[in-house]
Order: sequence, then structure tokens, then C-alpha cells
Amino acid sequence: MGLFLDQKPALCYNNNMKLSKHSEHRLRKSLNYWRVAKDFADPMYNYLVFGIEPGGFFKGWYANDATSILHSHSGNTVEALKDLTKWMLNCMPRESWGSHEKVRAWLKMSDADRRKILEEWDLVFTEEQETWMILKNEPMDTLSYY
Repeated sequence: MGLFLDQKPALCYNNNMKLSKHSEHRLRKSLNYWRVAKDFADPMYNYLVFGIEPGGFFKGWYANDATSILHSHSGNTVEALKDLTKWMLNCMPRESWGSHEKVRAWLKMSDADRRKILEEWDLVFTEEQETWMILKNEPMDTLSYY
């Protein structure tokens, strides 16, 4: 997996959250289930897990700021935006989107607080669950991105 941005983001308050491959897979599987395009899934993952500022398009999208997102991302197709929106409405923690204030708060949040919220939303496993999965050598299914 490990599909992270190659370039350093303009703003990143925290980036020390450690997830097992099982938790990474769980979050990516959720995005995959809703057919979120890989171009959208990678920045979403980095934003939620590492608190990396998502850039103009995604920051505007997460903040419900329509004027800042028009024509700002090459993958802007109606279907891709519908899939992203469906995932956000059904799976994305409410603490992480909905206004510019919520986006700023998410970016400034500690790793432990972000992880707790991701665990509560069943997007990642708890550290105890991860440990048991690793000890049991539990397999993961293969993901195919849209």
C-alpha cells in the first residue's frame, strides 16, 4: 500500500501516527467500497491520518466551499465527485469536514485525538486489534482502485 504524496505538503502540523497495514487497509477499503478515485483517496488518507493539509481543491471540498473547488482538480468528473461525496456523508468523521474551522481544527489535532476519532468511526483498528492481527498474521484482501 504506502501510497503517500511524494512532495512535502505546505502545511502539516502532525505526521507521527503509526498505523499497521491492517488499519491502512481498512481505511482504504472503505474508500474503495464507495468507489472513491485513487486521485481522491490518497489525499483523503493523508489528511485524515497524518493531518496533512489537502491542498486547495480538497480543502475547499471538505469545508463545503464550492467557489474554491471549481476547475481546481484534474479528476473533477461528476461521477468522481459523487463518489467522494457519498463516502464523506457515510464514512468521514464529522469532526474533519463541513467548514473551514473544522478543517483547521483537524489539521491541528494531535495524532492521538485523530486516531481515537478514526477508531470511533471504524476507519482504523485500535492498537490492540492491530497487535492481535499482526501476531495472528491475518491476511488482507486485495484492493482495486477506480
